Amino acid sequence: MRRNHEALNGFVDPGCRIHGELEFESSFRVDGTVEGTVRSKAELVIGEQGVVEGEVHVARCLVGGTVRGRIKASELVQLHTSAKVWGDIETPALVMEEGAFLEGKIAMEAPKGQSPLQKGSS
Repeated sequence: MRRNHEALNGFVDPGCRIHGELEFESSFRVDGTVEGTVRSKAELVIGEQGVVEGEVHVARCLVGGTVRGRIKASELVQLHTSAKVWGDIETPALVMEEGAFLEGKIAMEAPKGQSPLQKGSS
């Protein structure tokens, strides 16, 4: 999966499980299981074997694995082909590759300065 230029702050390997609250300052990768709340102003990468069960509040969320819970991203949510999401997504930008699975509601805010009823500039 594509990674941002930010340095990796930490990771959860396959076979590892975290219960509780996870907070980080730069990019974090999950290939194991996180049960609880994830918070950051940076990027969360959920690898193909990764599972997050709970609330996710980040800037960017790149999903290749499984999420059971709400995702709230201030910049972007990207669902790769192998992604499986059971939960609502709130983000200004959503990229969903063919084959990705999503069961939930999507809420996207209009770009700043543009009303929801306006179309692109003339």
